[in-house]
Amino acid sequence: MFHPHGSKERLYELMTRVNSLNEQLLPPEKRQEIINDFVNYVDESIELGGEVPSVKLSYNENDAQKMKSYGRYMPETNELVVVATNRNLGDILRTIAHELIHHKQNKEGNLNPDSGETGSEQENEANALAGVLLREFGKRNPAIFE
Repeated sequence: MFHPHGSKERLYELMTRVNSLNEQLLPPEKRQEIINDFVNYVDESIELGGEVPSVKLSYNENDAQKMKSYGRYMPETNELVVVATNRNLGDILRTIAHELIHHKQNKEGNLNPDSGETGSEQENEANALAGVLLREFGKRNPAIFE
């Protein structure tokens, strides 16, 4: 049964939690250390064998609009760009994982020009696996949610 009063309290509690997510509380060097640890974790988890593209964080707020996404894997330059502006650390990490999964798909010959389309097999795999990797990493590294 729906209880309006109870749901308002719950909504307030959730909003308070979300609003307290502020990765800027982490010193920049600690954020970078967590990002590096996460990239290594994903490397091991999806068996990239240490063949990881360079990860570039963008603090240009126009990049997301230009890319029409928060991240992009570029096989031709063996790098990925992830927009970091106005995003919490957990979300940045999820995007890094997503793009690293595309890297693995590319290494296995499973990327094609339509792979980035919403609902494609490759995009669905990257979305699902990135979420799993983030949750598992977060169990051992709760600072990503601060």
